[in-house]
Amino acid sequence: MITDKTPTRREAILVMDSRNALSAVRNHSLSGSWSRLYKVDNHYLDLSLKVEGTEPLLIGKLVTPTQSNGLARLMACDGGLLQEVELCASGMFRLPVPTTGVYHLEMNLGEQQFVVRSVDVY
Repeated sequence: MITDKTPTRREAILVMDSRNALSAVRNHSLSGSWSRLYKVDNHYLDLSLKVEGTEPLLIGKLVTPTQSNGLARLMACDGGLLQEVELCASGMFRLPVPTTGVYHLEMNLGEQQFVVRSVDVY
């Protein structure tokens, strides 16, 4: 019996965006910084854009009911791979962002894959 090893690809749903929160609740020193929460099935992705020095950095934590072995990939809108990192045992990752713009983030977890579209860095 032949099995298809192609990952199931799902689009992440935005659950929360800090840019829409009241200013008294937000605590960002940079106007372009943000935090967002995404959901795919029983997986949650806590994603933040921070600036370290002069470089933008995506910091994420994947929360899953099982161990989070996998990869995080930062993709250009044309589909080109820009950065790729392995998830830590805790599901955390850090991705440096090369320039301002709009990107896609792909998360690969074995046979599951999900994509976060329109990750904006300004």
